[in-house]
Amino acid sequence: MEALTGHPMVSLTRNEMELLKELKAAGEHGRIIGLAPISSTEVAHLISVEYIKRLSGTKLYAITDRGREALVTTPN
Repeated sequence: MEALTGHPMVSLTRNEMELLKELKAAGEHGRIIGLAPISSTEVAHLISVEYIKRLSGTKLYAITDRGREALVTTPN
């Protein structure tokens, strides 16, 4: 199954979905990610599939367009 833009669907954990929702709410300026309850492995996974990005020169992370798409296309 593919998402709306033709990217393959990615399996996400509940923690990853919650982080995407939080980063969407934070807006374009992003926010710092505390590792509890999300693991560093989950953060790395979201970066590798380009759903989140670290803002250059900061400790802030922001959701990407692909991450927003994942929120729309992934069942809760």
